[in-house]
Amino acid sequence: MNASLSRGDFVQFLREVHGYEPFPWQVRLLDHLAETGSWPKLLKLPTASGKTSVIDIAVFFLALEAGAGARRRAPVRMGFIVDRRLVVDDAYEHAKRLAEKLAQAQEGTVTARVAARLRDVSGGGESLVVQRLRGGLPREDDWARTPVQPTVVCSTVDQIGSRLLFRGYGVSDAMKPVHAGLLGVDCQLFLDEAHLAEPLRQTLSWIEAYQGDSWKPVDIEMPWGYTVMTATPQEEGGGAFDLADEDTHHPILGARWSAGKPVRLVEFKKARDASASNDAVASGSDAVDEEHRVQVLVQEFLHVAQMLRSQGVANPAVAVVVNRVGRARAVFEALRAVLDVDQWQTMLIIGPARPLDRDAWLTHALEPLRTQPRPEVRRLAAPVALVATQCVEVGIDIDLDAVVSDLAPIDALRQRFGRLNRAGRPTPCFGAVVAAPVDLSARTDDPVYGRALAEAWAYLKRHAQPGGRKEPPVIDFGLAAFHRLAQEDPVPAEAMSQTEDAPTLMPAHVDLLTATSPVPAADPDVSLYLHGPRRQPDAVSVVWRADVDPSAGDDATYSLLQLVLPRSAEAVELPVWAVRRWLSHDSAKEIELADIASRRSDEEAGIRRLERRAFRWTGDPDTSHWVNARQIRPGDTVIVPAQYGGLDPYGWNPDWNEAARDLGLEANLPFQAGYFAVRVAPGLIPAEEEGKLAALLAEYEVFPWRDARDALLELALDETLRDALGKLDEARSEVEVLYDVYGRDELGRPRGIVFQAPRGLRVSGQSRAAAPSTEDDAFGSLASLPVLLDEHCLRVSEAAARFGRLAGLPAGITQDLSLAGLLHDLGKADPRFQAFLAYGDPLGPNLEGPLLAKSGRRLPHQARWQAGLPYRWRHEALSVAVALRHPRFREAKDPALVLWLIGTHHGYGRPFFPHADPELRRATEATQSLLGASVAISPATGPQELSFDWEGEDWAGLYERLKARYGAWTIAYLESVLRLADHRVSEDERRVGGTEHALERIPT
Repeated sequence: MNASLSRGDFVQFLREVHGYEPFPWQVRLLDHLAETGSWPKLLKLPTASGKTSVIDIAVFFLALEAGAGARRRAPVRMGFIVDRRLVVDDAYEHAKRLAEKLAQAQEGTVTARVAARLRDVSGGGESLVVQRLRGGLPREDDWARTPVQPTVVCSTVDQIGSRLLFRGYGVSDAMKPVHAGLLGVDCQLFLDEAHLAEPLRQTLSWIEAYQGDSWKPVDIEMPWGYTVMTATPQEEGGGAFDLADEDTHHPILGARWSAGKPVRLVEFKKARDASASNDAVASGSDAVDEEHRVQVLVQEFLHVAQMLRSQGVANPAVAVVVNRVGRARAVFEALRAVLDVDQWQTMLIIGPARPLDRDAWLTHALEPLRTQPRPEVRRLAAPVALVATQCVEVGIDIDLDAVVSDLAPIDALRQRFGRLNRAGRPTPCFGAVVAAPVDLSARTDDPVYGRALAEAWAYLKRHAQPGGRKEPPVIDFGLAAFHRLAQEDPVPAEAMSQTEDAPTLMPAHVDLLTATSPVPAADPDVSLYLHGPRRQPDAVSVVWRADVDPSAGDDATYSLLQLVLPRSAEAVELPVWAVRRWLSHDSAKEIELADIASRRSDEEAGIRRLERRAFRWTGDPDTSHWVNARQIRPGDTVIVPAQYGGLDPYGWNPDWNEAARDLGLEANLPFQAGYFAVRVAPGLIPAEEEGKLAALLAEYEVFPWRDARDALLELALDETLRDALGKLDEARSEVEVLYDVYGRDELGRPRGIVFQAPRGLRVSGQSRAAAPSTEDDAFGSLASLPVLLDEHCLRVSEAAARFGRLAGLPAGITQDLSLAGLLHDLGKADPRFQAFLAYGDPLGPNLEGPLLAKSGRRLPHQARWQAGLPYRWRHEALSVAVALRHPRFREAKDPALVLWLIGTHHGYGRPFFPHADPELRRATEATQSLLGASVAISPATGPQELSFDWEGEDWAGLYERLKARYGAWTIAYLESVLRLADHRVSEDERRVGGTEHALERIPT
């Protein structure tokens, strides 16, 4: 550890990374960590105080602790959790900027010393990896690459919470325990605006209790904890970290703290039918009231814009924030109808939008509105009209001149008006809260906010000042002003966002949740522990593809999706009920869709027809199928034909009937170093070009791939597709061409074509290309050249030991991890598996020669059964039986742990295996030379059989013993150490000719 570092370097570190000095509270917090080694349970910090900097503080703290070894107090992973999508994106951008500064640090700077110490933590890897989880999709590239890589994960309550509870939404069953282990051990979780996620906070407290010494006799000192961040905690307790006088008198933070924010309280009466449109009247009083609300919101927008201009703000930034996605779209359209759109920049921001669509314009559009570090007068090039849902009320770093809001609970309003003059600029600002009669009715029980709306309005009216002649009353939402008000008259709980208690996480529930292979039929609903019993999470990821068709069948669709994997960047996250209603042509209750978890809808009531189907994508051919609306479940990833519509330029719109744009190519471009494929097919090209396409494919089918590619460039293709076809010249290996993926037309001509570079492209400037996990035998047993079994086992043993030492695990545990790595693949010595690896060799398997761990050739589906392997046979079950006979097994410090790690090293057997193997029990005695010893391979009783017996316990009983000894999350973490060692070794073995990047995947 050559790079020295002290806590006094923190101020200079923030200067170098962000260009400004830290606020006083940030320095105090770093000092607290250095002195105590633990994070406060509550950071009671208001909006605009720079809470996202906890990421910088956590990273610097880890660098300080880098040389501590087993005494390290700083977790190596950090999870930043907010229950809003755009906040996740903002936190991600903040963390990504930090990672880039670390990677580019100049020698001699504090940042360079921090980066060097972080690389020591990772064992020579990257200083910091930053990942945002915007909806998990099966077989997507993993942030979970090593257990010792300093990592910041930015995500939502659903994504991190479900992973922590062994039920990661969109995560394959095999990888669920890896994600749970990495988030449940050696990780610090930050729950931002925790008053919005009280059920998750309660669940985290239960997990913390189960991580304690009273629940596990074997004490592995690995740091873990959670910190909640909010200015309005549900319950405070002791030890809260708060602002001090030096913060409120700071020249920058003080200006933000003391700035006044006058907000009008606008209450309107019930609409008369004559004032509404004929369509609204015909559809009923609810529609009339909704249209009237939209009109009032637009009027208030125009009022505050005029007020700003009258006081010298020529180009104001004005936002309207509403409680429903459908209402946001209606307000946006109404504003565009009355504004001069050639002069105003208009933006609609809703949560349910594809990240690629949103990022293409939103990042650039919001840049002028970003909060500047100093309270200076801002001059925009044009006025801005922004309409948004709750997705902007937390954490998004924009500074507005006026905010008009739907009535919401007090805590939500404080967050929304936290965007109002956020920097404390010496300029006028205005706000308005609009209340409708239905909001104030005693009979109203709002699906999102319950009965809090009327209580919030009563509190505001009680403290508002008269607004002048015929003007509504006004209340100051400034940070200091409202803080004083809340101290004098605390906001009643009934006026705050209605939170629910999570169910008690009982030990029996933990036992069920930690069973991941298979998931038990009596499976607890994890959304209850994340949002409470009556809230519906955004738990279904929807991807639009132009070349999928329900008539093609399950196998054809699965094979097609394997060629260009679905990615989270092209997905929209939605509640189950919204997807079901849309597929059933019923969007009548779309107005209920909000951008926070809202009350569970009657999902079945609106489902009338089931003719539109979606493809459930699990990454596994056995469980990926076309399903109807009723069959869609929370956590699903579904692929729908682009022709279904449902997306307009701004995001989710169930009434939009135009075909959605297929983003599969763009979503896969970041991963081209590992695998690359380009589709040219109907739906992906202009309709008028489809006939020319078929003719060209028929003509060039017998030509080399470059000739076919060049001929296709004569078509009217968009620039992205043309560029992708050109990139094929950079393929690392011969490009393969598939002509029959889309079938043939009545003339026998191919309907489409797929070019694939199975070993990826030569791409410069990419430091890493994540490979998926190797849980599938056909993929995990592939390398660029054959790999000998003994050599592979030795490599994994060394990698597991290295991870254990870097993580600071006890020497005995590290030794057992190394031993498990040494013995993990002995089941591959089975003659049938060796025949499987040799499939296609004209000389057949060389059973007399050295045993193989991996083949040098791609293995087709039929290779398994032709080699005689049972359906879903898992070699790791036989590895357990063989390990018991190997003399090296006697070296185990904890033999039960070593057996468990061997048996679960691909995620199966937790606690049951998916196969039976009666043939092996009837086989004759055979021995093999394995790791310098002659070991019997058959007959064998493995953990897949009920007759398996280890010291009086079967395999499931062994698991219960280990959970009691180590704890559920710690045993999952130890599994992840071995499994990720195996993944990284396998990735190296797939490298081609020593090239920098590993294969991402090989399609079958």
